[in-house]
Amino acid sequence: MNLHSRIRRASLSPRLAFAFFLLAFFPITGLPQKTERSRVIYSILGVGIGTKLEKAHEKLDRLSTNKARSPREEEAHEEEEEQEREGGRKEAWSLKTTAYATVALKTNREGRVVWITGWLRPGREIAFGKLGNLSSALGVTESRAVWNVATRTGGYRVVAKGQNGKARVLYLLSLATSPMQ
Repeated sequence: MNLHSRIRRASLSPRLAFAFFLLAFFPITGLPQKTERSRVIYSILGVGIGTKLEKAHEKLDRLSTNKARSPREEEAHEEEEEQEREGGRKEAWSLKTTAYATVALKTNREGRVVWITGWLRPGREIAFGKLGNLSSALGVTESRAVWNVATRTGGYRVVAKGQNGKARVLYLLSLATSPMQ
């Protein structure tokens, strides 16, 4: 029995059978391909949006030029913890041996990072194209590139600023909104 008579016995029209054959053996080129994902940086030195403050300290304290706290600094730290209970906390690190000279962040009441900013050392600027796929950016100029990245927790924005298509300052900002108090 030949293929044509098998198709007729299965009550499929020859045209429909041919369409199934084409779909099975040739890819549909109009669909988006997963080979080129719209990748965008998601952290600065391992600290990204939503990172817990304790985890940020684990990563950044060991890279910091800051020394152990004195008793006076401990008192200031206790005041900061009181401010944290009132709606978040801001911290900054001066760094050694990294491309970043300084990193600053802010957390929400739950102690999770809502924004982080990194200032790159002179000569260590990062090309915008290495931070994310430029074709998926909202806007790109010689001095700025901006991406919005969707995540299951609301997403984040990446803003790179510098000169000649290279970032000198990098911002990651949460796009998730917290409930009104």
